[in-house]
Amino acid sequence: MDNLAALDVTLAPEHLGALGDVSAPALDYPAPMHGAPQAMLQFAGATVDGRPSTVYPPLLQSDVRY
Repeated sequence: MDNLAALDVTLAPEHLGALGDVSAPALDYPAPMHGAPQAMLQFAGATVDGRPSTVYPPLLQSDVRY
C-alpha cells in the first residue's frame, strides 16, 4: 500500500534534475570504441551500408598487408 501512495508524490524540477545527475550512466571503456573508431578499425576503409570508413592511420604507414 505504501508503494501505491508514492504515485501521488510530485517532485520539483530541481529534485528531478538532482536525481538525473546522480543516476546518469558513465559510459566507460569500451563505449568509445563504438561508432566511427569501430568502423575505422573493423572495416579499414571499406564502405559498409553505404557509409565509408577511414583507414586506421598506422595501417597506412605499414608495409604489411593482410
